[in-house]
Amino acid sequence: MNKSDCIPFHDSRLGTLGVEMEWMTVDTNSGEQIPAAPDILSRIKATPRIKPELFSSIIEINTDIHESTPAAMQQLLDLYRHIHTVLEDQPTALLSTSTHPVSHWRDQRISDDPRYAQLLNRLRWVARRFNICGIHTHIGMPDGDTCIHAMNQLLPIMPMFLAISANSPFWHGERTGLASSRIKIFEGLSQGGMPFYFNDWQDFEHCASRLKATGSIDSVRDIWWEMRPHPNFGTLEVRIGDMPGNIDDTAAYIAYVRAEAIAAAGSLHEAQLPRVHPSLIRENRWRACRYGMHATIIDPLTEELMPLLDWLEQRLDRLAKQGADSAELDIVFARLPHWRKHGGGAEMQRQLYETTDDFPAMVKAMREQDGWTL
Repeated sequence: MNKSDCIPFHDSRLGTLGVEMEWMTVDTNSGEQIPAAPDILSRIKATPRIKPELFSSIIEINTDIHESTPAAMQQLLDLYRHIHTVLEDQPTALLSTSTHPVSHWRDQRISDDPRYAQLLNRLRWVARRFNICGIHTHIGMPDGDTCIHAMNQLLPIMPMFLAISANSPFWHGERTGLASSRIKIFEGLSQGGMPFYFNDWQDFEHCASRLKATGSIDSVRDIWWEMRPHPNFGTLEVRIGDMPGNIDDTAAYIAYVRAEAIAAAGSLHEAQLPRVHPSLIRENRWRACRYGMHATIIDPLTEELMPLLDWLEQRLDRLAKQGADSAELDIVFARLPHWRKHGGGAEMQRQLYETTDDFPAMVKAMREQDGWTL
């Protein structure tokens, strides 16, 4: 391998945690998306923890490096409340959803950033439609080979992350019939969709080098798979998740992703599980997209059909027997009864629309029920 092909992986302590969340900015009266991010950023003290996004009606909150889900959640809450305080005298609020129920992508303004202008020029209509929000979870990995091994192990699990976070049933006022319409937009990127199996870090380096040499990407940052290595941070970044509908779903999602990633990395020197065929993974991904919490999934190992939440409960028991952090698993276990009774974010949005039959009232109710504001 040529030296130019090498991509340094900045090692991290296994299990360290960082989280990025994308919030829509909305008018508190109409519920419509509005380009409030520049005003928010001008009102707060400059910080790398609160950043602009592609559209000026979306703002990103991201954490420092943490050792646990509760620690990361506390910082996310502090950052949210900081923005909320800034907005108290404005008819503006943050909305926790992956697609706006009614606002159209054509009406969104592109942020004033050269990188976004370059992205738009390259991807054109695909980038213009990218009016979606998600949650990105970074799990520290000790080296590149461990990161690739963990990614391989998590590929069959990845659709379950989507299922429990699915929170985008509407698109431009249309009831899509999907629990996650966002994922169908996300996969349209040139390097979007599912990642691939790799033999080791060198195999990934070869892949990234080929993409760069052929002008397909400018850097590793342009690989937008739903799960990818992040060599600069020394993490495995799980990007498939919809923006959860409320604070408790967010904590459960982060804790579950972290537990699975640590277990996957820890199995490097154990007997290797057989690789699950991508066709089965893709089918589970579709079922998660379509049905969310109510999906009947194909168990990746036994190929038996199981309700998603039954599979998840068994999976949590298995992780506990493997020595996963009980405090993290308890966060997920505690959320299961709610999910069984009420479903997730997609079900909440549908129920609110049925109750209100009015999008402005629905958006207001979504904000009132997300649990982020005291």
